[in-house]
Amino acid sequence: MAAGRPRKSKVPPGMPVVLEAAGGDREAIANWFKEQMDLVLAEKDSRIEVLRTVGEHPSPIFANMVREHALIGLEPRYIARLLCVSASTITTYYAEQLEEGKAQALVAISRNMFRIATSQTDPNNAKVGMQMLERRGGEEFKPATKKVEFEDTTKHPPLIDSSKMTYEERQQMRAMLMRIASGGDGDPLSPEEEEPVI
Repeated sequence: MAAGRPRKSKVPPGMPVVLEAAGGDREAIANWFKEQMDLVLAEKDSRIEVLRTVGEHPSPIFANMVREHALIGLEPRYIARLLCVSASTITTYYAEQLEEGKAQALVAISRNMFRIATSQTDPNNAKVGMQMLERRGGEEFKPATKKVEFEDTTKHPPLIDSSKMTYEERQQMRAMLMRIASGGDGDPLSPEEEEPVI
């Protein structure tokens, strides 16, 4: 070790420092070690429990993974494929985690939008602020609605109801339609029916 450089202490943080471990000091050290061992054992037991339930549903491991995948917007069917389970397993056992993931995403996005809207330096603050006010500021902030006019498309030539025609009229109509479909020409107009040429 280089001369003049202080030696790093290898004492764990929180451990009572005593120069001579005698009497009450020895008991303090023993209690600290017992607390540390209890923490290690409790963590080990919780990990064993999580691993023991990994094949059962609902499982803490799957719950965390579903929440994380829902946070980034994946649909349940894609989450199911990634976790190698059925989509019904995801929607049945992890519906709460799906909702939590969506809620976490909305919170993060809303927080960021609010930060932009209230920023004094962000160039998008006015646009984002107005959009937030339009959605959450009440009726006085809603933009004026545009009046949209639609054409009346219900006006069309009347349909021919063949059920109200006689048998002879239906046969005449059929003959006319067949002649038109085959490209045949009709009879020339009589002089009375001809339109005057202007």
